[in-house]
Order: sequence, then structure tokens, then C-alpha cells
Amino acid sequence: DQKDLATIRDFLTPELYREIEADIRAAGDSTQQTEVVTLNAEVLDVATEGDLYVVSVRFSGLIREAAGEEPQQFSEIWHLEKPVAGRGGWLVAGIQQT
Repeated sequence: DQKDLATIRDFLTPELYREIEADIRAAGDSTQQTEVVTLNAEVLDVATEGDLYVVSVRFSGLIREAAGEEPQQFSEIWHLEKPVAGRGGWLVAGIQQT
């Protein structure tokens, strides 16, 4: 909601960052206040792909995107990756609406 691109960059792969950055810039000065009412997480898959660990997590629940609105259901699958070697942390590589 704060559109803090510098912080967001630390948690995304460069490819996903470019997509998110474009979306944020396209939204302009519009404001949004998201309240997560309920949140569930389910690990769907864990794999090693080349030199990366990859995990897919389904997040679902209820969110409210404006004060006074009724909460809406959401369901997304987040794909995260981390280098097998070294000290690199987990990065979000993709977000899939379901």
C-alpha cells in the first residue's frame, strides 16, 4: 500500500520487480489501504530446479481494500526461490491469481 519500491525490491526477483514496479507506476497517486482479515498458507510444492530451491505456497483468506467495505475472498499461489548454495534468501519469483 505504501508503494515503497526500494523495500519491495529486496523481496522480489528482478523480473517480478519490473512487473510490480510497472503496475505501481501505472496506478499513479491512487491510494489503497489493504487490511488482511484472515490469512491461510499451504505449501503446495517444494523442488530443486538446477541451482535453485523452489517452493509454491497458496495464500488465501479475506482482505478489505477500503475502509467500510465488506472483506473479499482471495486466493493466490506465490512461487519463491532461493539459491541452493550461498547465503541468498527467499525471493518471490511469481504470483498467480487462482
